[in-house]
Amino acid sequence: MKFLRILPAFCFLALAAAPALYYQVGLFVYFEIAKTDIDCTNHAPYNTPAEFSPHLYPENVEGYTHEWNQSIAPQIDQYYMETWENATIYLEEEPITISAWYVEQNSSSPWVILVHGIRSCKANHEVLIPAGMLAKNGFNVLMLDLRDHWQSTVEDELVSAGQREWRDVHAAWTWLQDEKAASPQQIGLYGASMGAGTAALAFAQEPLIHAAFLDSVYYSMDKILREELEYQGLPSVLVDAGVFAGKVYSGDDIVDLEPYEAAEKINNRWMFIAQSTNDTRIRMHHGENMCEAASANSQHVECWFADSAVQFTTEEGEEAILAHVTLMLTQPNMYEEKLVEFFNNALTPE
Repeated sequence: MKFLRILPAFCFLALAAAPALYYQVGLFVYFEIAKTDIDCTNHAPYNTPAEFSPHLYPENVEGYTHEWNQSIAPQIDQYYMETWENATIYLEEEPITISAWYVEQNSSSPWVILVHGIRSCKANHEVLIPAGMLAKNGFNVLMLDLRDHWQSTVEDELVSAGQREWRDVHAAWTWLQDEKAASPQQIGLYGASMGAGTAALAFAQEPLIHAAFLDSVYYSMDKILREELEYQGLPSVLVDAGVFAGKVYSGDDIVDLEPYEAAEKINNRWMFIAQSTNDTRIRMHHGENMCEAASANSQHVECWFADSAVQFTTEEGEEAILAHVTLMLTQPNMYEEKLVEFFNNALTPE
């Protein structure tokens, strides 16, 4: 009887506490999704454009297609860029400065802006290898740190999966026009993983961006967030709580802009989509959906999906496998050929 008397009060307290509990759970999820690595610890201490090497991380991949000694490691020095310069790019409407490296070989040559992934930076091999491939073939290249990554402005030590960061890419695109007299037709974007998603958002928001090469791009924010939670061992149903908490905590709506808008708004511009079919971090349906949607709206879309998973030995001496953003490692000659051919065709010389 005593329990029945206190039951209404208990229910009232539970209902009153529910919004706060929902927010706290969502905040945990949001931080897991949005956390960054300011110091770029896996890349910044080791790599510069003049000399770099891949630093890989283990993934839950069952099988591999290439061993490390079969991949790019023995020939990576051909992509070293002996001389480069530093640049600081200022955003006009935000108190943000973007740190960048650039290699300018010829003022009349096309430019490609290269965008890194989450918890990474411009010192990542996923930026430096394709930059070196392009520089080797006569392109000018600009590599940048997105906000809240390494040497650029730190706002809140959180990422927004491209929702804010696309403006950093747009600022770099504008900087090339203002400082290097590059025309929009001679500037392309390259992005890997979250960098591909960010490049896709910039491409969708700015109709004068002429071409985008997207390696391991995500198609849908909602789907990639649910899959990211699953990847981290958390229930995907918590995405809505994470999105809600993000809006309250930082003001970011991390599902506001969608990468697939790049395919819908392509308007016969140029796009290349590449992905490993073994990728477990960003699943293949993202690349396939982006390819299908972009191809329906442009004659200048090419897609390349191939098996690619690297077996390597960790610093602890354990065997591991990586399959996310690995085509440049397992099939570097083909990657270089497709990358260079795409931008040669897409970026019209003056």
